[in-house]
Amino acid sequence: MNNKPDYIVVGRFGRPKGVSGEIYVIPISDNPERFQKSGSFWMESEAGWKKVELVLIQFASGKPVVKIEGIDSPEQAKSLTNGYLYIKGTDLGELPDGAYYHFDLIGCRVVDTGGTKLGELVAVEEFPANDVWVILDGNGKRKSFPAVRQFIKNVDIENKLIEINPPEGIFDSPDED
Repeated sequence: MNNKPDYIVVGRFGRPKGVSGEIYVIPISDNPERFQKSGSFWMESEAGWKKVELVLIQFASGKPVVKIEGIDSPEQAKSLTNGYLYIKGTDLGELPDGAYYHFDLIGCRVVDTGGTKLGELVAVEEFPANDVWVILDGNGKRKSFPAVRQFIKNVDIENKLIEINPPEGIFDSPDED
């Protein structure tokens, strides 16, 4: 099942650098090799999606600095600041077993091991120790769930269903007896 979005944001443009149209990119990607080599990326414009070529990638203080074909001055580069850089969804690589793209998880029904519906996964928040899934319950309340392997029993992306064994009390409401 291919439910990949058409375009995936992988970076946001920062400030220009130098006099030849280079610009910093703030990576928004778990793939550290994304900005290691030149190649094709995409930008959204008023006229629609536009393919751009990164003709030079270098690093300044550990941050990627790129040169886009046709952007030749600091003024042109500045016009990109706070804009986003994308790849096509079809360019995403396959993940190892047990790893999922956030967009695959969003919208999945979440049930416990007894089949009780706990809600729908509406967001994934990233933290250094582990991700936290935000689950909207049937009463419209948001619950935070630690996305730790020991609590996740089954992820069925095709059927949009996640089965978990949550720690005791995490889905209990303090308002209930």
